Amino acid sequence: MADPTPTPTPAPKTKRTRSSINRGHLDEIKNSRAVAKAAIDPANTAALAAVEFDATLPAQITTLADATETSIGKLTGTRAQKTEMTAQETTARDALFAVIAPIQTAAKRKFTGDSGKLRQAYFIGDNLAHDNLHEVQTAAIAIRDRLVPGANNAPPQDVLPGVKAVQITALSSAITTYAANITAPGDQSNENAGALQAIVANIGKLAGLRHQVQLAAEQAFPWRNSGVASIRQSFLLPTDRPMPGK
Repeated sequence: MADPTPTPTPAPKTKRTRSSINRGHLDEIKNSRAVAKAAIDPANTAALAAVEFDATLPAQITTLADATETSIGKLTGTRAQKTEMTAQETTARDALFAVIAPIQTAAKRKFTGDSGKLRQAYFIGDNLAHDNLHEVQTAAIAIRDRLVPGANNAPPQDVLPGVKAVQITALSSAITTYAANITAPGDQSNENAGALQAIVANIGKLAGLRHQVQLAAEQAFPWRNSGVASIRQSFLLPTDRPMPGK
C-alpha cells in the first residue's frame, strides 16, 4: 500500500547573497564606540586619569567611527555590484587570491581564541574567492600593509608564521601584476575601490585606538580587583583573566 503521507520533495537551496557590507567592519565600529563611551563615563575617568590615560582618545574614536560609517553607507549606495566579470578579470582575481590564501592560513594559525577577531584584518570569512577583482585587490593591499615595515622603519603590525620576505614580495608583485594586466575600469569602479581601501584603513586605525583605550582600562581596573567586573565588561574586557595580548 502506498504511503499516505509521502515525504515532500525538499525545496532547492537558495544561493546566499553576499552582503556588500562587511559585518566585521560594522562590529569594529560598534565595539569602538562602546569602549569610547565607557572611557568618558564619569565613574571611570578618575581611575583612567591615574594611569595617565590620553583623554583625547574617545573623541578620536567617535569622530573616526562616524566618518567611517558614513563612508560605508555611501559606498553601499553607489557601488554597482558586478554579477559577471570578464574572463580576464576572473583569471586575475583567482591568481591574486591564490597568493593571499596561504597568508590567510598563517593568520588563522596566529590569531586564535581571544585574538581571533584580528582575523578580520585578513578578510578571513569574507569569501574573497567570490568577490570581484577590485575587492580582492583592495584586500591584498590591506593585508600587505600589515606585513611590511611602517614609516621610519617601524616594525610591521603583524608577523605571521611562515610568512617571510618571499611571500610578502610575491604579494606585492601580484598586486601590481594583476592590476596592470586588466582593462582599466570605469571612473565609478575606481572611486569605489579607493573608497573601500580607505574604509579598510580606517577600520584598522579604529581598532588601534580601541586597543589603546582597553589597555589603559586593563591597567586602571585589573581583573583581580573586586567590584570591577561590570566596568571591565563595559570596556569589552574579560572579567576572569587579563586582556589578551595582540
